[in-house]
Amino acid sequence: MSRTFIQALLATAACSALFAQPAVNDGGILNAASYMSAKLPGGAIAQGSIFVVFGVRMGPANIALAGFPLPSTLAGTNVRVTSGGQTLDCPLVYTLAGQLAAILPSNTPVGNATLTVTFNGQSSAPRGFRVVNASFGTFSLNQAGSGPGVITNFESATSQPVNTALKAARPGQTLILYGTGLGPLPAGNADNSAAPAVQIGAANVELFVGGRRASVAYAGRAPGFAGLDQINFTVPAGVEGCSVPVGIKIGNLVSNYTSIAVAPNGGTCQDPLGLSSAQLDRINAGGSVKLGSIALVRADLEITVPFLGNQSIKTDTGAADFKEYTAQTINTGGQLSVAGVPSIGTCYVFVGQSNNLTPVDPIRPRGLNAGALINVNGPKGAKSLKPVPNLIGTYSETLATGGISIPGAPGGGGDPDGYLVAGNYTFNNGSGGPDVGAFNASFTLPPNVNWTNRASTTNVNRANGQVVNWTGGGANDLVQIYGYSLSELADNAVAGFFICLERASVGTFTVPPSILLALPASPSGASLSPVGVFSVGSVSNPREFTAPGIDTGVIVSVNTVAKSVNYQ
Repeated sequence: MSRTFIQALLATAACSALFAQPAVNDGGILNAASYMSAKLPGGAIAQGSIFVVFGVRMGPANIALAGFPLPSTLAGTNVRVTSGGQTLDCPLVYTLAGQLAAILPSNTPVGNATLTVTFNGQSSAPRGFRVVNASFGTFSLNQAGSGPGVITNFESATSQPVNTALKAARPGQTLILYGTGLGPLPAGNADNSAAPAVQIGAANVELFVGGRRASVAYAGRAPGFAGLDQINFTVPAGVEGCSVPVGIKIGNLVSNYTSIAVAPNGGTCQDPLGLSSAQLDRINAGGSVKLGSIALVRADLEITVPFLGNQSIKTDTGAADFKEYTAQTINTGGQLSVAGVPSIGTCYVFVGQSNNLTPVDPIRPRGLNAGALINVNGPKGAKSLKPVPNLIGTYSETLATGGISIPGAPGGGGDPDGYLVAGNYTFNNGSGGPDVGAFNASFTLPPNVNWTNRASTTNVNRANGQVVNWTGGGANDLVQIYGYSLSELADNAVAGFFICLERASVGTFTVPPSILLALPASPSGASLSPVGVFSVGSVSNPREFTAPGIDTGVIVSVNTVAKSVNYQ
């Protein structure tokens, strides 16, 4: 046998072994409830919590589920964590080739750690992550860490329905929230066994409902489960709506945000920008509601450019959506309002990427085809909103850009006044589409509010909160406060976002620390693309329109003034 043949044979064997080796994805170690990126403040893994691992070749082709006591090896899969000079086996919850779930042992030392997955004798390369004492994640109904939470209304010992827009809670009612990451079990308790009811760090748990701190009666392990936590809390007075945000703060670490529905007497909820109680009642009875929405949006972003000083980039866009809502999409979807905003007087936090600065809901209602185009005609002429590929019933278009011209920056050049100027706008969809017939509608663009403390909003201290003041706005108009911060100066940066909504007549709002601490601190270094943005603007009172094939339609405008800021 020739030497060359032997070398080729050995090389083939080595490649085969490498191909069979498990691999853990970069950033693939996440809290099992929140799925929060490790690049965000709340993205570490807590002692005693359930975490998930994403990768390849980590387990069998079909899922293998463990029973009690949870084993350290399941269907050939083993997970080991090394931290603080110790190597520990993790109890496994389930495993399959691309994903597994395990419990981080309560006695894992905090700090930087590595994880290794072994499957059928082949081990992955170590992958790093952070271990902390407590970092909570709330389970959500869409299984993506956003939208309505896995939260039940406590009615009696035998009746605890899941909170939804069709089964809203009432102020003063006890609710039970499920998640993981409160912290380690007390000594003498086993992570791989069904846990008793045991309080874990309850004194340090702050739970906020619509920005108001709720009374917590119990925070600890869910009895009969391993790694699963529950928090029993009381809905505070003064909150109401279909998308009331709920967040948990332990120290300076904030959970993912989910939402609940709250109504004065329970039952179905109500939001000014969402479906009416009557429409929700129809869905609750087994029917559906078909809704059309049109939005005109102006964003005026002020950024500081080296050698050029403060410059403005203006972008005018139009969007339209035609959807059919059913009980399933109402119960699990995270955007019940036409503007994708939370209930009035509250703030919501969501996570995305630097290349997508708007929330994405994985639960999408059935789209309704309204035709080839949605035509817009205003003081500056005619435009058209075009169908978004692969999203039936969704239309969008950039109507105008203006401001400075910088390579790689949005906007630049164009009409300095933009397209969306004061005046009347009309809309039509020509001859209509197979789901939505021909319609004509009109809308008068209102003036924006005046953000009065804009100049002094430069450094946002996340631990102190941020006060916003404004003047103007119509009697029924709303004010939207929006911001984001990027995790790093990179194309694939993770972004933490927040959005708040208040009535224009109030004139002031404070974005609380429980919201801002969920965002990463702004990275250092100069960049033409802003890595931290804060904006304030008006959301108009919705104007209704009718069209064949939908139950109701609404038109709104959003007019925001934004500036680059430093999140500290």
